[in-house]
Amino acid sequence: MKFHFARLPIVLLFVLLGLKSFAFDFDRDTVSCVDRVYEKSLKTVRLHLHDWEVSSPVMELYGEVGLEFSFDQVESQPQDYYYTVMHCTYDWKPSNLMFVDYAEGFEENEIRNYEESQSTYVQYTHFSLNLPNDDLQLKLSGNYLLIVFVKEPEERIVCTKRFMVYENIVEVEGRVNSNVFGEFKKEFQKVDFVIKPKKYPIYNPLDELKVTLVQNNQWDEAYTEMKPSFVSGDAITFDWEDKYLFNAGNEYRYFNFNNLELNSEYVENIEYHKPYYYIDLVAGKTKYFEPYASAEDINGGYVIKTNRRNNNNFPEIQSEYAIVHFRLNNPSMLGNASVYLYGELTNYEILPQYKMKYNMEAHCYELLMFLKQGYYNYRYVVVSEGEGAAMDRNFFEGSHRQTENDYQLFVYHRNPSESYDRLINYTKFNSR
Repeated sequence: MKFHFARLPIVLLFVLLGLKSFAFDFDRDTVSCVDRVYEKSLKTVRLHLHDWEVSSPVMELYGEVGLEFSFDQVESQPQDYYYTVMHCTYDWKPSNLMFVDYAEGFEENEIRNYEESQSTYVQYTHFSLNLPNDDLQLKLSGNYLLIVFVKEPEERIVCTKRFMVYENIVEVEGRVNSNVFGEFKKEFQKVDFVIKPKKYPIYNPLDELKVTLVQNNQWDEAYTEMKPSFVSGDAITFDWEDKYLFNAGNEYRYFNFNNLELNSEYVENIEYHKPYYYIDLVAGKTKYFEPYASAEDINGGYVIKTNRRNNNNFPEIQSEYAIVHFRLNNPSMLGNASVYLYGELTNYEILPQYKMKYNMEAHCYELLMFLKQGYYNYRYVVVSEGEGAAMDRNFFEGSHRQTENDYQLFVYHRNPSESYDRLINYTKFNSR
């Protein structure tokens, strides 16, 4: 009789063989639960709902639509990549749960789906992964971190991506309110909402609930642990006049270089110098003093697409990479502050590689980015230097209460008898 290890439950298999529950040895307490790419050869790292590129990485537990993760390994020999997922607390720290508590299947899996680029000057390998899949299914709601790693020549994490899994157990009603009073009325928005537990037991809302509100996927300025303004038997109300205000900002700047044969809006010049295409964008200027102007954007995101050589059926492997030249006109260099490019194209992070340099001769800030063909949103932000460094999103962009913004509400519940933060509602609001 043949013995099939593959048919054994994974936990039993670990016990019989004396294996560690996780083959890739890493210290959970030192893992940063952020969207971060650690390998320079990895580009266009995405995580979103399947077939919905501009969506946030938020899926319903046991829902019909899962997540799609992808990245390109550029101009290097393809490697073998592996992944695991780690459950996190409401405030993005590793939770105390073991893998078997929140998932079924294999704790470590290889990313087996990959394709070589087609008819591109820049050669790359496109890797993709669906979650959940036959190898890994999730059992609990909450925050998660997708961890991608390699084993050769040494074990190391190459990128991490956040995602959320929710259950709509409680009901939420609300709206974006731009009628903010007092000194904030011209530049700010707020979200008023009510949580209705229905029959779900919440005995002490002030202690058991952790409520997070995020504007346009900008987790660096999210409100966490929001406190209700009023609690009654069947409703938990969040309606503060001057608390939890969001700077409305401005519509994102954008450009599109899906066609490399002609200049589209905000593209000044396209040239090919072996081995790369070079894209010069129209130099930007400050919008701070300009009146509000409505514009269709995707709130900081980007979409990969190409019309190159009539290749538009499979943009993930047919889109070209190019060096994009960003310029922001300013008469002089800012004192004690730096200018950064900002948006999903930078993971909404302030890192050295996104810092712009001032060109004294051209009187502008400049930055080169290696980007895949598509439509991109971005903006310029200013970060002060020294102690108490802070980001100013309005210095060059301005802020208007009419701006169209997305808001995501996450309602977490920690039952006293449970050891994790359950995501019991996810609701999305729009200011229009």
